[in-house]
Amino acid sequence: MTKYNFLLFLPVVFCLLLSCSKDHEVSGPPVINAVSLLDSTKTDSTFARALPGTLILITGENLGGAVTVSFNGQSAYFNPTYNTSTHIIMTIPSNSPTEATDPNVPNKIRIVTTHGETAYSFVIDIPPPAIWAISNENAMPGDSLIIRGANLWLIEKLVFPGGREVTDFTGNATGSRVGLLMPDLGSDTGRLVIVAKYGTTRSDGPLNDHQSGDVISNLTNAGETGEDPVFNWGWWGANRTSDATLFPGTRGAYLQNIFGGVGAKDAAWWNGNRSGNFSDVSTIFTAAVMSEQASNYALKFEINTKEPWTAGVNVLRLGDNYAYRYMPWADETNKTFDTGNTWETVTVLLSDFKTVAKDADGNDVEGTGAGAMTMGNLLKTGGVVAFGYRFITEATPVDVYNAAYDNFRIVKVK
Repeated sequence: MTKYNFLLFLPVVFCLLLSCSKDHEVSGPPVINAVSLLDSTKTDSTFARALPGTLILITGENLGGAVTVSFNGQSAYFNPTYNTSTHIIMTIPSNSPTEATDPNVPNKIRIVTTHGETAYSFVIDIPPPAIWAISNENAMPGDSLIIRGANLWLIEKLVFPGGREVTDFTGNATGSRVGLLMPDLGSDTGRLVIVAKYGTTRSDGPLNDHQSGDVISNLTNAGETGEDPVFNWGWWGANRTSDATLFPGTRGAYLQNIFGGVGAKDAAWWNGNRSGNFSDVSTIFTAAVMSEQASNYALKFEINTKEPWTAGVNVLRLGDNYAYRYMPWADETNKTFDTGNTWETVTVLLSDFKTVAKDADGNDVEGTGAGAMTMGNLLKTGGVVAFGYRFITEATPVDVYNAAYDNFRIVKVK
């Protein structure tokens, strides 16, 4: 229902519920008899708990002349037009206190009128938890791990691949962040599961996923140590190294792109260590995946910056026609992206890869056109993955760039 239609619908429902009658005279203190949804077909479906933001109908006696209505002590706006002696229509405030923010929350709706007040037992539920991002999905055992999301309250345990349960963690007051140390997962790969009092959620991709069938390349070659080799590298475009002191916290080899003194509008990505070039990979997908939605999949990789990144575009490419303009500095308030010489996981939905389009000057710009709809847009015949990246500059030159990349993979996130 559109907002416009809802506004037309509300007075009709209100009249049906209240029989469009005038308030009866006050004959005693206010009383709440029931709470239900604002739906003329469901007014007999009462309940004693709801989520913040729910539009409700409070039914009772002597409710006219309401001065304040509060949920667990949090005052809520209500339109006096929709307050009669028998009903109040209103929305539960989104910032209502809950068990998550106050373990001693009263779980009450309180109405104060000009002729008295009343309370009604009612629980404001916590929405189920959600994971938005994990700082490093391929963290080493003992490394700090940050989980970012929403409603990360009253967590009972975190379950890691292999059934490893972790109960030692720290959350913040807003329920947007949980910190802990990465357990030793051995060779197990799988999604992180958060079990909380008000629901369960899992990560959009597997953890410890650096040597599975999802991986395009982990840059480790046959006969090298640290992880099972998934090479597929084209042998040029970046420095391949396994120096654990230069970029600590990874297994096996990785790519380092280090360059400087690149002027504005320099598209010569093939020069000076400014690309990552990989062999086509035919082992990740079969031909059957070609018709699936691109939004169901994501490219993931780890990045580690040794110097702050403040300009330039890393053009991630799938196939010959689709690209994603990876420039995380542009989303920062200070226009600087810096992992502080630690590894972070990057997730890019494949539907965010776009075709070439013309700019205002008529120039072709990769990754600015129409987004990919199906996997067939991005893959070669038979599900073959052709991937690489190319660093270019635009209006602003790059004085220095020094970053490492590892564990390129494509995973199903939906």
